[in-house]
Amino acid sequence: MELDLKQHLPSLVLLFGLTVVGVFLRANSDLFVPVAQDLDFAFRLMIAGTVIAVIRNELGMSTFGVFGPVILSFSWVVIGPFWGFVIIAYIFIITSLARVAISDLDLGTAHRVASLLVVAAIGLFVLEAAAQLQNLQSLQAVILFPVVLTTWYAERFVGSLTETGWPPATRRLAATLLSIAAAFFVVTYEPLVGLVIRSPELWVALVAVNILFGTVTDTRLAEYLRFRTLRRSLGTKNAGNILTMRIRNREFISRYNPASVMAAFDKGDMKKTLHGLSIPTPATYLIAADESDFQELRTLLETKDEFAIKPIDGSGGRDVLAVRGRDEETDEFLTNRGRLTADEIVAHTRNICVGGVSDYGARREALVEGFITPDGMLANRITDGVPDLRVITLLGFPVMSMVRLPTEESNGTANIHTGAVAVAIDIATGEASGGYQQTHDEFIDSHPDSGADLEFSVPDWEAVLTMASQAAISSGLGFAGVDIVFDEEDGPMVLEVNRRPGLGIQNANMDGLLHRLRTVEAHGDLDQFQSAHNRVRRSQEWATHDWEMVEQPSTDRKTASEVSI
Repeated sequence: MELDLKQHLPSLVLLFGLTVVGVFLRANSDLFVPVAQDLDFAFRLMIAGTVIAVIRNELGMSTFGVFGPVILSFSWVVIGPFWGFVIIAYIFIITSLARVAISDLDLGTAHRVASLLVVAAIGLFVLEAAAQLQNLQSLQAVILFPVVLTTWYAERFVGSLTETGWPPATRRLAATLLSIAAAFFVVTYEPLVGLVIRSPELWVALVAVNILFGTVTDTRLAEYLRFRTLRRSLGTKNAGNILTMRIRNREFISRYNPASVMAAFDKGDMKKTLHGLSIPTPATYLIAADESDFQELRTLLETKDEFAIKPIDGSGGRDVLAVRGRDEETDEFLTNRGRLTADEIVAHTRNICVGGVSDYGARREALVEGFITPDGMLANRITDGVPDLRVITLLGFPVMSMVRLPTEESNGTANIHTGAVAVAIDIATGEASGGYQQTHDEFIDSHPDSGADLEFSVPDWEAVLTMASQAAISSGLGFAGVDIVFDEEDGPMVLEVNRRPGLGIQNANMDGLLHRLRTVEAHGDLDQFQSAHNRVRRSQEWATHDWEMVEQPSTDRKTASEVSI
């Protein structure tokens, strides 16, 4: 990868400064080594932090918390790995059970976590009391154990079960335990710790390694596994066409999505923009944030039987509530989370607003919008939920698309990470041919629930793509994922524009995104293709030629690669 000197200059200055400090300390090692040995925990911390960074970013393992496992590993050092694991399991189990017991209550994140902390404290008291009554060694060292972290992990684990299901939540929990164990191993390996303490040049090396891995590594181990079928299909020669998360973030999101737009971006503002440009989108009933809005929601529930509630800045379908009707006899609403009363729907919305979807408990807003009645073309292929079309765009040029069909496994959501079926749609023709289910890593010819075939054509395809292009351009996001739904009465509508579209679409299409994006960068002549319609036509021409360069751009025109967002 070519080094961008301007971008890396500050980090090079930092490394130079640290090297000067290291040289000085090396020259005066007799003075600093005793001090360093007294502060050995600091050096254990820097080693463990690097190990966790490698596990998360090079191996691609997702953990609960970023560096929480480092803190927990230090507790193992204090009380030993056996008791460390036992107490993690003990606190985790009792707080998880408590979390399940209070899940249906309208507590809000702060009171919910506080309740779990009380349960954890009682659990520690019972453990200590039992030890003393049995004349066992005092477990007061347990007080040093970071109970708050374990309690929070239990909170997030139980929440994840609802959001993503058992497999992803369990994998994340396992990755967290593995990270704790790995960090514990390195911080207790005295030869390594001693070497780092005595070698200031290694301090600089640890910073350099983190910078190097963070800027040079393109593919994480988890992505090799995730795209293994695609890699075999493309072959060694074309495997580099796959877009990885690191390249996506570094070369497309960072470059084409302005920081100002990313910071201010949310579903509410985007919908206002789309409404203002007469781009069809589901009706917005309410944006809820505080108690007065919740009262307005109660009034809305008296007249509306079908609607959807979602976090205004959420992603991945987390905490989305789809209300599909009402049982007039019981006055309960029929939702993707079972039958709910009006009070329970208000409670769900309140939990979103007080941080129910945030790992940090940040206050948020909830969007209440019109419910989509799926058009028969897609509705006839599913048994529940609302299917949608995802279109990936670069500067308004559509580059890849798929239809996402909800399943019983995905709990009626169009989230392919939880079991929805992804059906590749040809950019040139709008034709589908078979589906892919990421949770099973298999290609299928029919929907797993309805048995419907997965070969169809999207009607008015060019108009649908043009709508996606218009939405992407108006959002101000150069690299975006536009979600379109097909309503029975109102036809295609833009559901939302995503600033960090996922990469699973490549498996569905059995093709990489990167070479298509590079085609746009090299041939996306923005002077010639100013309108959304013309950009769609250009993309369809590229798709017809398998995304090969069909002509050389004029040297006096601005291509996508020359655009500065």
